[in-house]
Amino acid sequence: MPSTIRKPYNPVEAAAVQAAVERAQTGQASQVGPDPALHSHDAELRWVEAVLRHRLSLHSLGRPIGIRTRDDDTHPLVADGVHFPAVALSISFADRTLDFLATYDDRRRLIFDLLAPCAQCGKPVPTEEINSLGDLGDYLLQTRDGLGGSPRLRTSPAHAADCLALGD
Repeated sequence: MPSTIRKPYNPVEAAAVQAAVERAQTGQASQVGPDPALHSHDAELRWVEAVLRHRLSLHSLGRPIGIRTRDDDTHPLVADGVHFPAVALSISFADRTLDFLATYDDRRRLIFDLLAPCAQCGKPVPTEEINSLGDLGDYLLQTRDGLGGSPRLRTSPAHAADCLALGD
């Protein structure tokens, strides 16, 4: 385990680590069922928030977890899109904030990326695709072989213009 892992975890991170350990022990991913349905266009940001809550099983933590949801002015909602912004979500704790970006992949699935500083330019970019509590736990523990970064890492418009990570 890397020495950069810090403890104690906040409630979401602790549950994520537990989910990752359970997945590693059983070999089975947790089943969360279908995402909540969108009922109106005006409710899109609330719907994306509800999907993140669902995917991270935040309802099961026994305490309310606040999520700040807003349009992201940097990233498009779909690859090569310009008219519709992605959705930025933040979960704040006393010691840190987990920042996510919600976009659609090429199969039109809503996906979430954890935002973190680029190793080259330091700008906040999509770093790892996180679509379950276990994914977040694997990222925090850095134990899953499949951790390879977000496909959107190299194409993020948030990079500095001269960043070496662009288009690698």
